Amino acid sequence: MHELSLAQALLDQLQELAVTHGAKKILQVRVNIGRASGIVIDSFVFGFDAVKMDLPLTRKAILTIEEVEGSDLVLMRVEME
Repeated sequence: MHELSLAQALLDQLQELAVTHGAKKILQVRVNIGRASGIVIDSFVFGFDAVKMDLPLTRKAILTIEEVEGSDLVLMRVEME
């Protein structure tokens, strides 16, 4: 399931951002997923929700996805505390 590895990579990136900015929690995450990316959005959300529980930093993170033209997965916005 490549969606799970993508979700893990996103959470790794979020952890790095939190450390860089001295944040203690990730509250909200917004990503754009291209329609031609081949990513199954429901599977990606499932993977994100499962893996986020591994870190106290991301446990309460809310993921918002906008499906857009193209083939990229792009981190658009992160709200941290």
